[in-house]
Amino acid sequence: MSRSSVLLIIGIPWATAVAVVLMVTKIHANSGRVHWGLLGSACICFSIGCLARTSVGLHDLAQAARREAAPPVTEQGPAK
Repeated sequence: MSRSSVLLIIGIPWATAVAVVLMVTKIHANSGRVHWGLLGSACICFSIGCLARTSVGLHDLAQAARREAAPPVTEQGPAK
């Protein structure tokens, strides 16, 4: 998976959360009542974005640790 697709997967839930929160504030301003279900949906999207970012960060840390623990690869020329 490329880095741009990973950023897209992480960014979509956060963008959705922002869009839903903006919808809630617009609906609240017009009707005078709060739609708690939409606010809950925004919180769920935000938590999914946080989970995705944490998972990618932990994966990157594990890969870096694995690279540091691996023995160095040496190139040997042909035997004479």
